[in-house]
Amino acid sequence: MPKAKAPIDQNALAAGPSQGQDGLQLKGRLWLEKNGKTFLSWGRVVLLERIVEHGSLSAAARSMGMSYSHAWGLVEEMNCLAGQELVTKQTGGPGGGGARLTPAGEKLVADFWRLVDDFRDWISRRQLS
Repeated sequence: MPKAKAPIDQNALAAGPSQGQDGLQLKGRLWLEKNGKTFLSWGRVVLLERIVEHGSLSAAARSMGMSYSHAWGLVEEMNCLAGQELVTKQTGGPGGGGARLTPAGEKLVADFWRLVDDFRDWISRRQLS
């Protein structure tokens, strides 16, 4: 899995390198929708990365200041919209529970960051007059 990117303000996800004469700056956010529902976004990808980092959905949610139930709802929605599991969850027991990304989840995270890089490149080539 690729190394996690440093957090960046979601509102400044992609910005042009310079401002226009009137102080305008081109910015944009990137997210993927399926059937009118948010499938993948900056925050969802960070949640997936935190699952990898912590090995636990509850710890990943805590690290983001999010409730477990909200995080689980996001994961279930992503799994459903993907048509396959992106995250698998193991319930507690002698060794404890945990969560991990499937190969499809790992690929999705890598693909999202590639799209973000391409989007940033596209924005950086635009000039405001």
